[in-house]
Amino acid sequence: MVEIIPAILPHSVQELEEGLSKLKGVAPFVQIDLVGKNVLTGMETIPLWESFDFECDIMLPNPSAEVQECIDVGASRIVVHANLESAREALEKLQKVRAGDFAIAVGVALGAHDMPEELQKFENLYDYVQVMGIDEVGKQGGPPDPHHHEIVLIAELRKRFPNLFIQVDGGVAPHVRELAHAGANRLIVGSAIMNSDNPKALIQSLYTEANAGS
Repeated sequence: MVEIIPAILPHSVQELEEGLSKLKGVAPFVQIDLVGKNVLTGMETIPLWESFDFECDIMLPNPSAEVQECIDVGASRIVVHANLESAREALEKLQKVRAGDFAIAVGVALGAHDMPEELQKFENLYDYVQVMGIDEVGKQGGPPDPHHHEIVLIAELRKRFPNLFIQVDGGVAPHVRELAHAGANRLIVGSAIMNSDNPKALIQSLYTEANAGS
């Protein structure tokens, strides 16, 4: 079944706390988008850690310098973007935590216009792939790729790697069914959920649509 995961893009600790409070009792898993600065710096744990599991999507210039912060505060999944300069170094740092009692799952993010071959340089360093559905990453509410290159990429990845776990982030809400049918396993939805008056009902609606006919 295709999962729906809400995402928060906080610019401050206060925004993070407010976003998590809105999602408490709504979703068990939350993606935290780290853009501009790492709002987790200096924390002992992520706020409301007892209510959620967390994924950190690192969209900062030097992800290698940020991964330990995400590990220390308790993230159980971490996404590193393939186009960032220290992406491979960041992924190599994460290898030590991919196994054990509290294993952290590691994801590699590809842009909608990337080719599947981009993954070759990260072979054996990741557990899943995140496909970006918008061109301007690090900004919630952006329009999806008008030519839907992300759907083409997902379908090609699914064809080449039948067992690969694929999630999609950015411009997801209007196209959940198409993304699911292309081969996505997990859909990350940000502004549509966070701006909703009833996020729980919206998540359920998106889940039902994504899994229609499955």
